[in-house]
Amino acid sequence: MKFFLVVSFLMTNYTIDRPIFLFSNPNFETHTECQRYVDVMHIKIYQKAAAAYKFQYTPEAIYCITREEVKNLFKQKTPKKTETQT
Repeated sequence: MKFFLVVSFLMTNYTIDRPIFLFSNPNFETHTECQRYVDVMHIKIYQKAAAAYKFQYTPEAIYCITREEVKNLFKQKTPKKTETQT
């Protein structure tokens, strides 16, 4: 099962649709592997996600979610930014 990183952002107004940033790469085979990566790289993850929104929003949280959860997220909302690394 693949796991992906998603960063959510704080909002100053009461909007339901929060900006999110999806990292398609790296991805991970286990939740533990993903969480270990987040534990080490959280500052760089937040910086990259915030830069994608030109630092207009403050990152709130990083989540490790499955491919299926990513699909459900896209069904519920169209993310503003996605990022792919090679």
